[in-house]
Amino acid sequence: MNAFAGRLERRETTLLDGGLGSLLIARGLQAGAAPESWVESRPGEIRRAHADYVAAGSDAVHAATFGANPIRLERFGLAMRCEEINAAAVRLARESGARFVLADIGPTGEYLQPVGSGDPTAWREAFVRQARALAALGPDAPDALHVETMSDLREALIALEALREGAPSLPVMVSLTFERKKRGFFTIMGNSLAASLRALAEAGADAVGANCSVTSGDMLSLAREARAAVDLPLVLQPNAGQPDLTSGAAAYAQTPEAFADEMAAVAAEGVQMVGGCCGTDPRFIRELRKRLDLVRGT
Repeated sequence: MNAFAGRLERRETTLLDGGLGSLLIARGLQAGAAPESWVESRPGEIRRAHADYVAAGSDAVHAATFGANPIRLERFGLAMRCEEINAAAVRLARESGARFVLADIGPTGEYLQPVGSGDPTAWREAFVRQARALAALGPDAPDALHVETMSDLREALIALEALREGAPSLPVMVSLTFERKKRGFFTIMGNSLAASLRALAEAGADAVGANCSVTSGDMLSLAREARAAVDLPLVLQPNAGQPDLTSGAAAYAQTPEAFADEMAAVAAEGVQMVGGCCGTDPRFIRELRKRLDLVRGT
């Protein structure tokens, strides 16, 4: 058991980082470009982004591997460099001085029938390949794998199974992205929060939760429903409010102070891992760190 797995087992409060993709866009990444391309072309910017989160108080940062599965990389002509990109991304996160490094595992970007024509077998092979690339780093391997921003429970379960095969010694956390409806929280594919988290728990996830889409204002209700559904460590990373798209690019109006106040309340509900997603940056994490330390008396 590695140190991060022990932390999960003890259910220690862990402050994650904020949004990486949105932070890189704010620093010059072109809209529609692969953040993973900067791993090799602008490694200093990737390292600096992680280091800024570490300086703000993050206990763990997510390596720039969100879109580093071969299916997603293929859109940018990078599928053949899957292993090199994953290795370089984890190395950059390590060089930031982070206490823990999590490999970020995002969706393929495809959908299963009848919505799309995604092939579950190809998906599984892609996630296995990414997991093996990460596990092959040996002592430098990430401390855990975090499947994020899944909108279809079926893809999340495929990813979980594949990561278990490709990197059996690493903890696997799984977060889906939900929207708040009148009847509760659901993915865009219609998967309910409670049923989804229970399915992931039964499939062997080490921690479950939600990221993106939902705001910090809705996370308190989501946290209580999630806690009632499963007895596992929870990980919650909301956006910095609802995006304003009137300018053609997503803009988030929430203040770091308001975000931190709401997420400190979420942590007080027994949520072990809190952080941010789109629109959050080191300022948000710094404010949340202050509130978490105040509660702990440090």
